[in-house]
Amino acid sequence: MTQTRTTPGRSTIQYRRGFVFRKSAAYVGVLLSFWFPCLAAEEPAFLRLTSARLFDTRSGLDDTPFVVCSDNTEANHVPAGSLLTSLSTEPKETAAAAATPDQTDDLEYNRDLSARTTSPPPARKHQRNSDCLPDAAIARFRKSCYQGISLSSLYIHDDTSSGLAITGVDLSTTLAVPLGSFDNLLLITPFFRPDFLDSAASLNLPSEVFETGVRGFWKRSINERLGTMAIVTPGMRTDFQNTDGAFRIFGMGLLTWQAVPETLALSGGVVYTGREDFPVLPAVGLLWTPTPDWRFDIQFPSPRISHRIQKDGQNSETWAYLSGVFGGNSWAVERPNGARDEMTLRDYRLITGVEHVLAGNRSLFGEAGYVFGRSLEFTNSSETTDLDSTWMLRCGITF
Repeated sequence: MTQTRTTPGRSTIQYRRGFVFRKSAAYVGVLLSFWFPCLAAEEPAFLRLTSARLFDTRSGLDDTPFVVCSDNTEANHVPAGSLLTSLSTEPKETAAAAATPDQTDDLEYNRDLSARTTSPPPARKHQRNSDCLPDAAIARFRKSCYQGISLSSLYIHDDTSSGLAITGVDLSTTLAVPLGSFDNLLLITPFFRPDFLDSAASLNLPSEVFETGVRGFWKRSINERLGTMAIVTPGMRTDFQNTDGAFRIFGMGLLTWQAVPETLALSGGVVYTGREDFPVLPAVGLLWTPTPDWRFDIQFPSPRISHRIQKDGQNSETWAYLSGVFGGNSWAVERPNGARDEMTLRDYRLITGVEHVLAGNRSLFGEAGYVFGRSLEFTNSSETTDLDSTWMLRCGITF
């Protein structure tokens, strides 16, 4: 028996191809809108319930006991693990909590990254405030790709007739890209930093130097106690008159272990600075949080001790801190006499400051410090100049 096959006309084939194309495009659009909510300033409404569950810090939404106040009454009758609290509580492990890497220098990674990528201290169940809510951490992230813009300014004083005064500005923005889930994010931070040098003519320095690039941050938990963290920052460090050797890479890899969960974390790794004076440094230390109000971040090369002096529920909090910073950088420059060289500034800083933090990765800070061990070096000419110790001021905002 012979079978007869009917061949569809050209218009039918075009219609079917168009239908398949439109359907495929629709599927791709749905996937993009789900995995990349950064296409809009905030997440679409239909994603917020999903995001809340992904960011939820507890195992269940229905079986968590009520928060008990000092008078043994239920606090607003809201379960501690409910969807309401999960919307505003910081997750145990998420890279988005580190949405604002350093304000000045990659070596200050513990200023924000270490503090925001470790588990928050456990909530204290017996509160004496009026609303009687638990001492939950403020959400240091936004549930969208856009994580904010940071602007900071630095001034290092010196007698410009014989030394070097520096005025710097740092502008950056951070985007969070989910890698499979909202708990596994790649943070991308483009930045631009000019430093204006006001120096004695005898030093033969350019009037300004620049650093621009893209900082990448990624953190992942191996298990409940062991995790990894990596920062890679390719960029240009130059006066834009000499670009030979201006491309440099900062890199850091850390392995962290929660020795005492939510209280003590140990870390070790290596830092590649991209500088001429100290190209490689060890990164080792501990983070001890004995109470929610104290944080001892004893990390080389940038230790920091913080004390919380004010907290307004999950809306805001204020921290005072004392930190040490290994400062400086290397740039490719053209000196006023026309010589091309690589310039390295190095100093050590003892800083005290105050930072006011708002929910949603918004903050402002002010600092004052003592700068010592200052030196200026040139690679090709083998010149080294010691500079006087001095004071510095720095302030910034993230919005």
